[in-house]
Amino acid sequence: MFLEISVVILSVVFLLIAVLSVPFHLQTWRTAKSMATTLQMLNESLPGILKNLEEITTNINRATHTVNERIEGLSLVAHRVQGLLGMVLDIGNVLQARTRLPVFKTVRNAFAVLTGVKVFLKVFLSSRRCE
Repeated sequence: MFLEISVVILSVVFLLIAVLSVPFHLQTWRTAKSMATTLQMLNESLPGILKNLEEITTNINRATHTVNERIEGLSLVAHRVQGLLGMVLDIGNVLQARTRLPVFKTVRNAFAVLTGVKVFLKVFLSSRRCE
């Protein structure tokens, strides 16, 4: 008798598990069907996507190459300008070393002399004379 009751209980449990697993299996089947549709759409559009990606990559490579060429050209120009400025600075240093400050002192003295001569001539040529 105990064996028969155990078999009946086990049968009810298995039947209950089977009935409760039907929605789970149904949802799994729907998900698999949806995934198959998505996979089919992806397989159809994937070659176009890959072709566009290849074109984009090619265009980026061309642009990068062009930018690199322009930068190299600008770098050469910058080096030339730097060399020219260095040469001008060297010439300026040589001229400054040769002339030093006496030139500025001479110019200052010349302005002072000219101012003095101007004042002298102004006083000398004025119509009013001291008695």
